[in-house]
Amino acid sequence: MLKIWRQTVGEHLRRQPVLLPAVVIILVCLSVILHQLLQRGYERALNEQLAANVALVHAIEESITLSIQAVSGSLSSLSPQIPELSDTAILRVEKQLLHSFPQLHSIEVVPLSDAILCQTEPTSSNSSKVRLLTPQDGHGWGVNVRQQSARYWPVCSPYYAEGQIKGFVVGSIDPNYYSNLLSAKEYGGKEIDVFHTSGENMLGSALPMPHWIKEASQSTAWGVQRIEKEGVYAYSESFRAAAFIPFVVTLRSYDHIDLAIWSSDAWILKWSFAVFGLVIVILMLMSFVFKHRYERNNGNNRLLSAAIRNTANAIFITDKKGKIHWINQAFTKLTGYTIQEIRGETPRILNSGCQDRRYFRDLWKTISSGKSWRGELINRDKSGSLITVNQVITPIKSVTGEIENYIAVHEDISARKIAEEHAIFLAKHDGLTSLANRRYFEEQINERIHGYSQGLIGLIFIDLDRFKEINDTLGHEAGDILLKRTANKLQSILPDTATLARLGGDEFALFVYPLADREEMTQLAQAIVSGLETPFDYQGSKFFVTCSVGVAVNAIQGADTSTLLRQADMAMYRSKQEGRNTYRIFDSSMDEIMKHRVALQQELDEAIRTGDGLSLDFQPQVNACTGAVIGAELLFRWVRKSGEHVAPEAFIPILEESGQIVTLGKWIIQACCKQLHEWRQLGLDVGKTAINISTVQLSNSNVVEDLLAAMEEYAIPSETMSVELTETALMVSSATLTQNLMQLVENNITITIDDFGTGYCSLTYLKRLDAHYLKIDRSFVAGIGHNETDESIILATIAMAKGLKMDVIAEGIETQEQVDFLTQHQCDILQGYYFGEPMSALMYQQHLFTAKNDSSKR
Repeated sequence: MLKIWRQTVGEHLRRQPVLLPAVVIILVCLSVILHQLLQRGYERALNEQLAANVALVHAIEESITLSIQAVSGSLSSLSPQIPELSDTAILRVEKQLLHSFPQLHSIEVVPLSDAILCQTEPTSSNSSKVRLLTPQDGHGWGVNVRQQSARYWPVCSPYYAEGQIKGFVVGSIDPNYYSNLLSAKEYGGKEIDVFHTSGENMLGSALPMPHWIKEASQSTAWGVQRIEKEGVYAYSESFRAAAFIPFVVTLRSYDHIDLAIWSSDAWILKWSFAVFGLVIVILMLMSFVFKHRYERNNGNNRLLSAAIRNTANAIFITDKKGKIHWINQAFTKLTGYTIQEIRGETPRILNSGCQDRRYFRDLWKTISSGKSWRGELINRDKSGSLITVNQVITPIKSVTGEIENYIAVHEDISARKIAEEHAIFLAKHDGLTSLANRRYFEEQINERIHGYSQGLIGLIFIDLDRFKEINDTLGHEAGDILLKRTANKLQSILPDTATLARLGGDEFALFVYPLADREEMTQLAQAIVSGLETPFDYQGSKFFVTCSVGVAVNAIQGADTSTLLRQADMAMYRSKQEGRNTYRIFDSSMDEIMKHRVALQQELDEAIRTGDGLSLDFQPQVNACTGAVIGAELLFRWVRKSGEHVAPEAFIPILEESGQIVTLGKWIIQACCKQLHEWRQLGLDVGKTAINISTVQLSNSNVVEDLLAAMEEYAIPSETMSVELTETALMVSSATLTQNLMQLVENNITITIDDFGTGYCSLTYLKRLDAHYLKIDRSFVAGIGHNETDESIILATIAMAKGLKMDVIAEGIETQEQVDFLTQHQCDILQGYYFGEPMSALMYQQHLFTAKNDSSKR
């Protein structure tokens, strides 16, 4: 066979003498051409591979950046609202955000002391900067685990109060959300990693960040470098650094993998060219090379297309005239339009009309100049519903620098915008009634005052009467229903020029501007008092709810919000003092009364701290039949530094409103038990001492524990102690009050119902308590002998007490006629000036000695 081939070739050469030179020339030419083709092919393949790597890194970085920016934006919007939101509102907003962002493990509001990781920058200024920290072990903030595989990326957003940082809102990003993006398609041996700018690996193959990338990423957003080392496969490294978030995406692509097809083909071409007779085969092989190169390039394009097609953000591509010719699946899901329906259309098909023409004119001016445009748009989907998107439009240029296409990326932020609007609403409005809250109300007044300089502005302060009784008796649910009903009634009464707010508790306020005259405010106040004067029915119980109203009117020029509120508050307080269910208009005399009240409160506070001016008086109680002293009622007295004796009815309400009554109560209990101990040491039998405890003490403190501790300290027997409380205390629904009353009963301390008949207590409450004494108020005793109604009430009270197996005490006795009447009708114990006025401890001690001596003489 070989012999035949030689003969054939020799014969052909002999017949064609120019063939060999021609073959040599052709071979040389082809060799040169082949060499050039191979060299250029290698460079082109390498450049195409580098370009594909850069594009892939950019696509991955863009997708992760948009996702983390969405989280950061939501946390940044939530942070300023944290001090204003209730725990329930915060949980509700967090739940909405977690529903909107699947990449989040959790959202936590972390106090400053627990957020050491977030405190990497000065925190004294009111900065709202959001930071992505290095990856942490665990499933989320505060949930640490030992497994290295459990990781999260913390994103910290500070929140402030009064200009000082108080803590951070921390979002825990799940890296697995982005792992799915990297593992969605095969990348042909490429190694893709995500690093924190600090150099720590966040996601990928766990390789360290190349040193050159770490340095280059500090000054440039992207880069690529060829690496060729002896004994090591040559490879290319590309990176892309995020613009606003501290992370870098890197990609390592090995030549022996990416250029394997080209190397193989080149080797075949070289060796096949040595055999000229296999030119056809060589040409076929070259054709095969180009074919495979084409397929490889197309494969890279498909890879990029798949990454973009499967991203979570909606993307569409237009030509240079703005006509859409490609969309991804997320775009169809967001807008409802398929490629068949939208191809050839312009983005105007999504126009909602919420942005004007100038807005779009500026947009097109930006992108037509070759710059990217970023902003929020309100679009309309196929069904007509509005959707809010964060849109980025980037021009795609040709090699000559001309714009060929535009690519638009849409991130749906509708849920986030709703959550932000709700958070803003909660920060400005009351969560129960949806009225403006105090802060927003004051802002609106300030806007009117600073925005106008003429006319009158009027402010009304409204406080519900007996609201606390409804809350304590029927529960907070009933109180909430009453507040909603009150808000609705007020809104139906008010004119269009009025702005209404709930300031807190049962307090409402409104201001009117412009105001025609002062008479308009008077009429409005009267309408409010009349409108709210209606029965409140709740689950079979009926309460007549009224309100006290204060009115302040000022010229808007020179007015200020705090003065208006203070004046209206003082006027409201005056209406409370004058019987409630009415209104009062502020005048200068009220200011003096309020100053006097504030001065009293300040002196009381100092007196309670030091004990100066505080003392105890004792008023004897006698047996109605024998006239013998059987005990005394303890009465608290206060003398101001000026020497003025202040009546209890003047300062006790101040103590109860401020909560100082609890501190004072501890002082009274200690002083009482100490005095009783001294008398017992002297051998004096003081009988039963009655100490008054207010409803505020019983409902809001462990006053009985304080009493029992003092009795144990001074060895006071329980049978010598009695507690007096008003009948309104029985109507309060409080676990603390119930516990206090149970402790009194369990420790055999007698209970007296004071001022019976002046409150609203029902027999049900009286029977449930099982008290020992009923005390008839002095207002009924004063009517004996000249008021049959008062006498009938006294007789009915005595009969009821006897039926309940309770003894009866009458106070305020001043005449023999009153003594005879009460004794005749079986009243058990008498108290009043007739038997002795309230005495100091020393005078009462002398009184007891005198009574003891008189008894021994008899």
